[in-house]
Amino acid sequence: MTKNITMQNIEQYSQQLREENEKHPLMNAVIKNGIDAVAEQPEAVVAMNHVFSEEIKTGRVSNQKQSGRCWMFAALNTFHHKINPLFKLKDFELSQNYTNFWDKFEKANFFLESVITTAEEPLNGRLVSWILATPQQDGGQWDMLVSLINKYGVVPKQVMPETFQSETSARLNSLLNTKLREAAVKLRALCQKRASEKDLQQAKEAILSDVYKILSYSLGEPPKTFDFEYRDTDGVS
Repeated sequence: MTKNITMQNIEQYSQQLREENEKHPLMNAVIKNGIDAVAEQPEAVVAMNHVFSEEIKTGRVSNQKQSGRCWMFAALNTFHHKINPLFKLKDFELSQNYTNFWDKFEKANFFLESVITTAEEPLNGRLVSWILATPQQDGGQWDMLVSLINKYGVVPKQVMPETFQSETSARLNSLLNTKLREAAVKLRALCQKRASEKDLQQAKEAILSDVYKILSYSLGEPPKTFDFEYRDTDGVS
């Protein structure tokens, strides 16, 4: 049986807090300095000796900033570990923004195809509600990146670097999802009118054109060709 919190419960918890002698010093310390700083044990810091039997050369650590692309960064890091020593490069990175662009574009297409496929399902049904909940987002996994690379390849980071919206993706995700949900309404309406497959695909392609523009404005348009010049660690270019 569910039991709600009562005012008596709150008074009891407050009394228990007041009975703790160290309440005020601890509360003041946490409020002023934060949980992590107050919880740190200097003895543990001193005892933590960062010497290991095996050391792995990692090079510069890539940073996904305020985005959910950990899976993409982690996978591309495995490429960096091979490319850097092979070509005697220092801190070379593949463009995470490039794969991010195509990931979002493919997710948009998958969403629109799912909308068409489920057009006969009720709008408030569990399946359609789940599809509409998150048309696309940053998250993914290894096999998704493999598929993206097999289709679109990779490019050096210098030809498609990070942008404000790639590093801080919340606003772009919100805008894209709003656009895709609006598109879902249009596609479902066409399906209800028994539009032909050709008309449905034309409508979908028009939406994808808008998505391509939004992604290009936010992330930059992916390069079709590029020149890559570099100087290796031996000074050879």
